[in-house]
Amino acid sequence: IGTVAGPHPYPAMVRDFQRVIGDECKVQMPELAGRQPDAVIACVGGGSNAMGIFYPYIDDTSVQLIGVEAAGDGLDTGRHAASLIAGSPGVLHGNRTYLL
Repeated sequence: IGTVAGPHPYPAMVRDFQRVIGDECKVQMPELAGRQPDAVIACVGGGSNAMGIFYPYIDDTSVQLIGVEAAGDGLDTGRHAASLIAGSPGVLHGNRTYLL
């Protein structure tokens, strides 16, 4: 569990620890499916799992990288986790980010 927000070196550490799944995917997709995926989709709550799966594909323009947020009961309800779309700028633990 982690976030890719915050001061250096934390985002890089999270990326390097979480990228194992992306590295495995990039190796195993050709073995199992005969090619790389058209797209990789990940939730972007704290960003660690998205960074982990996306990072090995960043330079591969043939693979679309799609990040999604949890809309819960809807963005207009206040019962969601979509801080990037419906949050507001603020500071949490010394990091300026979007907060709910």
